[in-house]
Amino acid sequence: MAGDWRQSKVVKRAKRFWYDFLRTLSVDETKLDIDFEIEDEEPEEEEILGPWHPKTIEMIEAIWGKGFNMPGGAQHALTLAKPFALDNQMNLLDLTSGMGGGTIAVVNQFGCYATLLENVPELAEISKRNIDMSQTRSKVKLQEYDPAKITLKANSFDCILTREFMFRTEDKTRMLRTLKRALRMYGQLSLTDFVLPPGKEPSAAVQKWIKNDPFPIHLWTMDRYDAEMAALEMDVRVSENISKDYHGYMTRAFQSFIDRYQEGKITASPRQLEILMGEVERWARLAALLEAGEIRLHRYFALKPVKA
Repeated sequence: MAGDWRQSKVVKRAKRFWYDFLRTLSVDETKLDIDFEIEDEEPEEEEILGPWHPKTIEMIEAIWGKGFNMPGGAQHALTLAKPFALDNQMNLLDLTSGMGGGTIAVVNQFGCYATLLENVPELAEISKRNIDMSQTRSKVKLQEYDPAKITLKANSFDCILTREFMFRTEDKTRMLRTLKRALRMYGQLSLTDFVLPPGKEPSAAVQKWIKNDPFPIHLWTMDRYDAEMAALEMDVRVSENISKDYHGYMTRAFQSFIDRYQEGKITASPRQLEILMGEVERWARLAALLEAGEIRLHRYFALKPVKA
């Protein structure tokens, strides 16, 4: 009886979170009218899953893809890396480990060498596992680091890629200077970051998002970013708002999860469903801010200036 009550409660919560998320993204809710069935063989008292538990990671990767813990997957990483025109003689620095999937996809596609940086030890361990299992393991070097103390050898990378990471770095000025110094002559930087609209202070909704996120968030305004890039004398070739694309990544990922769940390709325990609902709630909050224009995901593509 207690198990039936718990199952009913989980199903109702899951549906509510799904519907709230889909309303945010203006997607047809009828496609998500499903029940999350709890398998009979699941123990009544399942262990609590921490953020790095294998069953937690299994659920995260079921949503975002193998080697990923955020929207976009391989498509996002490859789109951002494409302008680099990478080849098998070039060295890439990637500041967005996540779970290693993005770097693996880029190296596999273009044959370049890559150094992958990660500041969260648990994510570094997961990334290492995924790299070691990939065909590109001989070309990818993983390093743990502290963003506040980062040092990179000058003129050591042809290209630098950073995906939705800088907003977690407090001293972005120092980080950008370090990255510029690490680029070789004609080096290229591809950067995406969450920013506030020009001249705007964080709204109450943005402040709530910052407060509820498990990791620190330090936001710049769009005009502050522009000023910093100008001060670095970077040759900015692309500066664009890609928030709409990010919406699409989120929508397709969650819809794909639902489709696979309905087809029986994914099963989930009660504790894993709680992980699922946490992901829905977390990303729905960001999706609402992006849709309202209170937060933007901005993309820069820039070249290191060459001075006489």
